[in-house]
Amino acid sequence: MACSDDEETPREGYSQVTLKSTAEGESGTSSENGRVKAGIMSVNSFKVGTQEMEMKYVSMAEINAGISIGNGTLQSNLSAELGSKVSQKKNLSLIADGESKVVVIGEGETPNGNYTEVIFKLYQNTEAGTESEMQDKSLLIVGEVEGKPSKIWLEAEKELRAAAESSQGYEVNGNTDMTVVFDMQQVFAGVDMSAALDTDLDGTIEIGPGNVDGNGALYSKIESNIESAVMLKKQ
Repeated sequence: MACSDDEETPREGYSQVTLKSTAEGESGTSSENGRVKAGIMSVNSFKVGTQEMEMKYVSMAEINAGISIGNGTLQSNLSAELGSKVSQKKNLSLIADGESKVVVIGEGETPNGNYTEVIFKLYQNTEAGTESEMQDKSLLIVGEVEGKPSKIWLEAEKELRAAAESSQGYEVNGNTDMTVVFDMQQVFAGVDMSAALDTDLDGTIEIGPGNVDGNGALYSKIESNIESAVMLKKQ
């Protein structure tokens, strides 16, 4: 008789994979007031919406045939169980109460191979109610700049690419965990947060679309930085 757990065993040529996400601040620094640090920005909360996430890989058949990663044909796992799960609209809370969190985006079967990147779009939460701080936002960072409350957000549904930290990608040939990591230090790279303004004098520095609080230049730099602040890592 078949074992009772046969249904949980991946098909031949497939593996069970969990794709997670998290956010990282400066390495080797303690967090003031328990917050993740990124320069003079102390991050208390980081939320991001994702959609249309797609994992790209070079097939095991090509790897076994001696084809290099650079010359291999990138395939999508969208039709696989894992691909269908991670492509759905998600709201991820990656920093809460100043602490980085690890959130599962999806888990399931996916083809064996070397996974080289994850491509996705930010998801604008247009369906969120007025009571939600993510209403109409695709990304939200809340914290403090030199002790002053600060809020940074995007509304655009930008396409982002999380390339594998390893130039060879990550082999999937058995149970595997991979993580989409947002690098908060890179988000604020080259951004002079000491120049951030609170022109409406409401007590909060706001950096968002429409030159809110007169911080349009800082917003443009942060929005641009996001594109290079995401990486795929393997645990």
